[in-house]
Amino acid sequence: MPRLTKNEDACIACHRCEAICAWAHHVVFNPHKGRVIVDLEYPDTHQLRICIQCGRCADACPMDAIYQDFTILTTSEQGVYRLDESKCTGCGECIEACPTKVLQFYTDKRMPRKCDFCLGQPMCVRYCPTKALGWVLG
Repeated sequence: MPRLTKNEDACIACHRCEAICAWAHHVVFNPHKGRVIVDLEYPDTHQLRICIQCGRCADACPMDAIYQDFTILTTSEQGVYRLDESKCTGCGECIEACPTKVLQFYTDKRMPRKCDFCLGQPMCVRYCPTKALGWVLG
């Protein structure tokens, strides 16, 4: 299954992954709109929070707004979980179910930020200067 990987020891907390993610999805360099989180709340360290595509968010969604898209990665037998914003009511059940706590509401609207692997070309991986984020197919 395709997935993002992380190496927190290599991360320098530059927040480039958050900014480029926001640019890829919203054409704005605003780290608060990114779908990757560099969490600095830990003393003397930080934590990279990424979507692991586990599907718990989809299972928790009462509106079936999170679904598996099998068209993004042809090598994947399991689709990428995506958010259909037209079905989302902003109830927050998906956010509560997320084991990595990367699903959060946007700061300007009650809609969760959901990683979609940039439709098979994860920009956070591409622009990470230290290769702290990786991309594995299969």
